[in-house]
Amino acid sequence: MSNGMEWIVTFDLPNGGAEAETVSSEGLAAEFDAVVVLLLRDHYCQVSRERARAYSDAFDRFDAENVAVVAALPDDPDRAAYWDKRYDLTFPVLADSAAQMADASASGTAMTDGTNRFDAFVDIEAGVESLPAVGVLRTGSTYPRLVHAEGGETIQDCPDPEETLDTVTDLLE
Repeated sequence: MSNGMEWIVTFDLPNGGAEAETVSSEGLAAEFDAVVVLLLRDHYCQVSRERARAYSDAFDRFDAENVAVVAALPDDPDRAAYWDKRYDLTFPVLADSAAQMADASASGTAMTDGTNRFDAFVDIEAGVESLPAVGVLRTGSTYPRLVHAEGGETIQDCPDPEETLDTVTDLLE
């Protein structure tokens, strides 16, 4: 999503981590220059696990640039807490399960039948071809604005942390 459009993205979601009970877009916008949202495919996705670990390993580089990193799991808070504990992640794992709860009986999967996995992050999800993926939110105003979304044609094409950090620094210049 690099067509010049910027969508406002607001959220206040349960955090599976130990820090805060919830994480909000307003709180992150007040503290950071940008927010990277790592959209995880689902609880069982091995590629999502690998990407989450890679972003966790690169956390200090994002922090040095005043960029927050959060992961969003399309599941309940208990699963988000499991991810935080099991993979020892250095950033919040947010439970964005409203879309799945609303359509729990659906048999389709995201990216194959158009079913959204996310609610708060649906605009990021809509801008990518597959999950996992990343979205970059610019926080220079009261509400963070989605300025970049990237996922690949396959689940293996999710940008690595270095690519994402390069994109963020280019967007903030």
